[in-house]
Amino acid sequence: MKPERKEGPGMEDGTETRMEQGFSERLKRYRKEKNLTQQQLADALGVSNKSVSRWESGGGYPDLPLLVPLAKALGVTADDLLDEEKPVRALTRADWQGLLSFAFALGGGLLFYLLATFAPLAVCYAVYLGCLCYGAYLQRYYARHSRWFWLGAAGMNLAVNWSAALGLVLLVGMFVRLGPAVLMMQTQKELGVESFWLALVISAALALGATALTLRLLHRRFFAGSPEAVALGWRRPRGRALLPLFGFALLAGFWAMYLWPKLPLVLWQRQGEIFTGLLAVLAVGYALALKRRLQQLLAALLTLGMSGGVWWLRQLDRITWVQSLSSGKLFEWNSGLNMEKYLPLIQPLPALFAALAALAAVYLLAAGLTLRENEQSGGE
Repeated sequence: MKPERKEGPGMEDGTETRMEQGFSERLKRYRKEKNLTQQQLADALGVSNKSVSRWESGGGYPDLPLLVPLAKALGVTADDLLDEEKPVRALTRADWQGLLSFAFALGGGLLFYLLATFAPLAVCYAVYLGCLCYGAYLQRYYARHSRWFWLGAAGMNLAVNWSAALGLVLLVGMFVRLGPAVLMMQTQKELGVESFWLALVISAALALGATALTLRLLHRRFFAGSPEAVALGWRRPRGRALLPLFGFALLAGFWAMYLWPKLPLVLWQRQGEIFTGLLAVLAVGYALALKRRLQQLLAALLTLGMSGGVWWLRQLDRITWVQSLSSGKLFEWNSGLNMEKYLPLIQPLPALFAALAALAAVYLLAAGLTLRENEQSGGE
């Protein structure tokens, strides 16, 4: 199809060229904002791929009967395409639907916290998921697809999941002992700092997993097979991004060392200081090695911070060995010992190593997540 190029009696070649260039730039910009390829736009108008390419390269205008369908396909008006001096584009229905999708996805999270003050947790979470799903529905069928929707929805979903998981962990902790650390003491004492820290670690790991699963299910339900979909995927971290895995292995090795009771006395006395120093060294190393990889750096620091909670996964109430402060000899623990003369050897529980392995898996999941607009290259 040959585009019509009409020359008025007072139109100079330079002016016409500038108008065609302005039209082509606007057409290309609106098409990319709509996440359409040239071939998809051509199919929607019933023209060839070459026609759209020619319009975008400044080779002419579409026929007049095609202007309105072209504008509708792009979610704009015909004036938006033709008026190169128009300073501000009027908001279209797709724009309002996009804002509405954001309102449901983010406002649903605020509604969750509001309802949580008087409604059961399950009801609050169900209401939030309903709002999130409707926001994704609007984003899929009525709005211009935006990666900012997914980033905002992911952040709010993580916050809601963490809050819900923390409440659930504290509730379960009222009846279940997690190793030596009791989330809610059976004696009805106040929740200790160490117990609350462990609850934060466990709930954060649960929240990260729940968020990844929620986003994946949303993508499969509303965007699978869509040429305009925002693709949520996973790519195995490489190179420096694997450094935090070495860090978890180093932490596991540090605690494995304490399975051997015949360590020098100073290592038992300074166990906490050495562990804290090791965490600090790893944090500095991550900051230097991953300073240009923000996603991996945030995931590494978050999981490293949570790994500090394994301090409470030690045999606090099941001490097997004590060491004499004067002679350095080992003795089996018994309640008749004078603890002013002996140092209890607090060794790690198997749950400590399981927690480190789980945090390493969480890091791999978070560091490898990808979020991109799935725009086909055909016709570009």
